[in-house]
Amino acid sequence: MIKFKDFKFSAIFLSFTILIILFLHFGGWKLYPVYGSFLFQDWMYIYDYWACLERPDKTPESIKEFCHSVKNANFVYPRRWQVFALNIENRELFKNLIFIFIITYIWICTNILKKYNLKYLIFFLFSPVSILILQRGNIDLIIIFLTYLFYVQFKNKKFFYTLIPYSLSILLKIYTVALLPLYYFFKEHNKNMFMFFLICLSLILLFIIDLDLLLSNYNKAGLTLAFNSAVLFKIFNQLTNYNLNYQFISIFFILILFLISLFNKVKLPKIDKKYEISFLIGSSIIVSSFFLNEGFVYKLIFLIFVLPLIIEYKRKISTTNFLFLISSIFLSLWIEYLTFIYEIIFDLNLDELKQKKIINLKNFFYGVIVMLKNFFYWNLNILLIFISTKILIRQN
Repeated sequence: MIKFKDFKFSAIFLSFTILIILFLHFGGWKLYPVYGSFLFQDWMYIYDYWACLERPDKTPESIKEFCHSVKNANFVYPRRWQVFALNIENRELFKNLIFIFIITYIWICTNILKKYNLKYLIFFLFSPVSILILQRGNIDLIIIFLTYLFYVQFKNKKFFYTLIPYSLSILLKIYTVALLPLYYFFKEHNKNMFMFFLICLSLILLFIIDLDLLLSNYNKAGLTLAFNSAVLFKIFNQLTNYNLNYQFISIFFILILFLISLFNKVKLPKIDKKYEISFLIGSSIIVSSFFLNEGFVYKLIFLIFVLPLIIEYKRKISTTNFLFLISSIFLSLWIEYLTFIYEIIFDLNLDELKQKKIINLKNFFYGVIVMLKNFFYWNLNILLIFISTKILIRQN
């Protein structure tokens, strides 16, 4: 017998799936700051790159120009993704495969937020970050699926089963290695032996993906769609002609923030452990990506794991504090509109700005807005570090 709550979940999931697919198909994404030229371009990059190299005679005319550029460019993802491309000859079939992960992503978001007010799901699924990852068909859609599998097994203390999604996700995208420390705090029996095994496994996986080559080839963010601590330091370097080592400074900042959080006397309310585990998973990926990478806003999609704990805090903390936490999350998801609208109103040419680096009033205010946007990102990461540290202290 189908229960009413199951029917309600299915209806919401199906409704949002149809709505989002229609939204993508009819170009609703063009109203968003996605800066994409065509649908699923990140996903098709995987296929087109290897098709250009391995099957040049069968590539369609529409990607001939892309094939020409491939000859002098390295593949920006781990080579494991080559398997997806070379075993499927039909380009259209490969393109449609991303719908499996789009639908899975919608199901995960709906399932995680199903017990809360529908507004949270709406504002999350239709945020610029969410639409961006869907429009691009970015491979983080697969990583978030593996991370959800990791979470389900981890919260049930099936730690050996977590090794499957953990290992697969590292082979596909390196940043999920940030989940490794969680085992230390939550594994109760044979902790030292398990951690030794896990560290060895992680090192082997990093060796397999050829870490040095990957770090030298990955696509680094500029100003648009950037989500990393280096942006503010890059702006400082550009304005002052100084050469700050922003990698070192970022590591220094993350250590300082952890120490401040560690010795801060503020106590957080205790919530069901499954919400705290979910929060730590999302926080680990987001914070490590922000401080140790020069990546894009895609990582903010892992805020879906952070949200349940924050919403649960609503009944445990003051209204002011709750509104501050929840607004910090959703402003980070929507803040990309700030620069996007400015670019439209003032007809800003980003390519010209990068090449000529002309300093005028229009470009100056654009820089101020970029800095403001990144202050919101810094605020988010400081909050994530603070809450994560408090949870881990209590757990240990």
